[in-house]
Amino acid sequence: MKKEVVKKAIESHNEHKSAIAEAELIEFEEGKIKVKFEGNFCLSCCMDEYFIDLVYELEELGAEVEFVDFYGAGEKAFVAEYEEI
Repeated sequence: MKKEVVKKAIESHNEHKSAIAEAELIEFEEGKIKVKFEGNFCLSCCMDEYFIDLVYELEELGAEVEFVDFYGAGEKAFVAEYEEI
C-alpha cells in the first residue's frame, strides 16, 4: 500500500463526507495506517460505516486493506486502524 494511494482515498472520502465525518491520515507504516475521523457522525448509529467506507475507497484504488479497530480520540473524534491484507 502506497502513501499516495491512502492520501487519494482520504481526499475522495472527504469530498463526499467531510460535512459529517472528515478523515485525516495520522500514521502510515508499511502495511498499517491510522486515520482520524472527526465530526457529527459519532452521534449517529452505525458510525463505523464511515470507517468501512474508507476500505472501499482504498479498494477502488487497488489497495487491499481491512478495517481492524477503532478508539476514541476526543470529543466527536475516533481513530480507525487498517491493515494491508
